[in-house]
Amino acid sequence: MREYKIFLKCLLSLNIVLVLVVAFMGYKQEQDVDTVEVSGKVQSEKAIPMGNTVGIYINTKGILVIDTGEVTGMDGKNSAPAKNKLMQGDYIVGLNGETMKTKKQLVECITNCEGETLVFDVIRNEKPIAVEVEPVQSDVNVYKIGIWIKDDLQGLGTITYLTGDSFGALGHSVNDSDTGELLSVSGGEIYEADIFGVEKGVVGTPGEIEGMIAYQTENVVGRIEDNRLYGVFGEVTDEFAKQVNSSEAIELASEEEVKIGDAQIQSYVDGEKKRYDIKITNIHENENGDPEMEIEITDDALIELTGGIVQGMSGSPIIQEDKLVGAVTHVLVDDPTKGYGIFIENMLEH
Repeated sequence: MREYKIFLKCLLSLNIVLVLVVAFMGYKQEQDVDTVEVSGKVQSEKAIPMGNTVGIYINTKGILVIDTGEVTGMDGKNSAPAKNKLMQGDYIVGLNGETMKTKKQLVECITNCEGETLVFDVIRNEKPIAVEVEPVQSDVNVYKIGIWIKDDLQGLGTITYLTGDSFGALGHSVNDSDTGELLSVSGGEIYEADIFGVEKGVVGTPGEIEGMIAYQTENVVGRIEDNRLYGVFGEVTDEFAKQVNSSEAIELASEEEVKIGDAQIQSYVDGEKKRYDIKITNIHENENGDPEMEIEITDDALIELTGGIVQGMSGSPIIQEDKLVGAVTHVLVDDPTKGYGIFIENMLEH
């Protein structure tokens, strides 16, 4: 009888162990279903393809120096006070111990400096340095140092995808139009855009989406947190997220799954969400060594409406076999029906 009780205890212990093992395996399997490995970085297995045209407003990390030039002093002589001191691509974040937030603020401080030495707090190649510049009096109570500067940047673009409240947009970085450098951002917003038309693209001249953006707080639909090689990224507002149907989420395609052939892009270019037919005609490496797609618009309705790919459509999601494979990035100026797209894998990775 004693041996039989011992046997029952052992059997019970074994059953408990088996239950725990099975439960763990089921949990592990459930975890594997919920996530997917994308280029060494775990991402959500699904994303909601968007295509919404939005206003994009980016705040730079300081005031960007575009170039330096000459100043004419009250004596009629020309000089270049900032030459070889402030450099193209520098971000000015402070002046004489005061934080500089806008171009207007900086210009006013320089203009009214009364001739004292100006000490700029600068971010150069991501490192903080101090730069001294002697201003030149150009008029009564007016001082200059001869710099071309800019601060914020705005325009139209397209949201590519949404995962939870996180978004990716544009499919390419936001670069300064003068320096060509990727803008270092401190943040920014995306706004509702009022689209009222499309200027069709023709050979030699890219078209563009025509719209108006009211940069007001009530029109904010998301916050920009990062500007990277293949897009701008951030989080949408709760109100915007509630308008999106989560059941429309589709799987993300790996690079190996994308193939030459029929596909679609999703866009609100005519005011409603629609998918338009395209072909992926080639896959090759771009100048960064990453794969990109050559695409061609084949949808007669979209060609009639826009002429092909127009400015403002950058970021439009590319879908193949009901999987999100990438985003539109650029148009060929010589043929607006053709352009390029980046893989969703690279957009998430960089």
